[in-house]
Amino acid sequence: MIDLHIHSTYSDGSYSVIELLKEAEEKKLEIISITDHDDVRAYEEIKKLDIRKNFSGKIIPDCEFKCYFKEYNIPIELLGYGIDVDTIKSQEKPIGEIQNRYLQHLKEVGNSIGLIFNKDLEINKDENRYALAVFETEILKYPENKKILEENNISIEPNFYRESQCNSESIFYINEEKDFITVDELLEKIHKANGSAFLAHPYIYHISKVEEMVETLIKKYKIDGIECCYSTFTEEQKNNMLSLCKKYNLFSSGGSDFHGKLKPAIAMGIGMGNLQVQKELVENWVTNIKNIIN
Repeated sequence: MIDLHIHSTYSDGSYSVIELLKEAEEKKLEIISITDHDDVRAYEEIKKLDIRKNFSGKIIPDCEFKCYFKEYNIPIELLGYGIDVDTIKSQEKPIGEIQNRYLQHLKEVGNSIGLIFNKDLEINKDENRYALAVFETEILKYPENKKILEENNISIEPNFYRESQCNSESIFYINEEKDFITVDELLEKIHKANGSAFLAHPYIYHISKVEEMVETLIKKYKIDGIECCYSTFTEEQKNNMLSLCKKYNLFSSGGSDFHGKLKPAIAMGIGMGNLQVQKELVENWVTNIKNIIN
């Protein structure tokens, strides 16, 4: 069993790198990827560790990158499996300034509807934290906020970021187009780092005709694969994506999108209980990764 979508404390996960490795070992996972948002510091730490003290499986270097899909006017994520971490690191730009601007907007909206939170919340310009994750963690500290959110028809589940910041009908909506690179720019970045670009979790975006959106992406851009197995996908959704991979000769991947305490319903390896991604799903491309960590 494998899990190729896991987050550490270097982005918006609650587990440290060592804790992730130990959890993966306990779950007897054979292959994992730590896929922090726009951040590869987990792999800098892994270089300094005696991995076999914590995890006996293989690790595929990866990162979950955000970009803007202008054809649909939405931010999407691509997973860059097998990237050369040093190449990516040299191209990184701090996102703290952007995210702090977003955080101030979220605070203003939250204040306007009476949410309780620390009004001094800030994201330093050199930090790699995401505004919505910071804001969500803070407001969930106060039970009173649940009623306020419900009264304003605001849903935290299943994904507060998608339901609010990415949703143009939400009072928390933020247009991110000017702040993130386009799909073609991100593809160039991933491919220059010798990585393979996979569309992450296609069914969680605010799109009514998901298969049509994915086909548009495939036909217009040179993506390498699709994350077909995911914690919240139904069997039908998984099969739809697997069919598209077969139709367009693309690779397949799968993962839980484990975040630890931020998404307590999702467990590593098994997602919401029934994930169980088999390594046969990825054998046709994983064997070609030169810098896999054994």
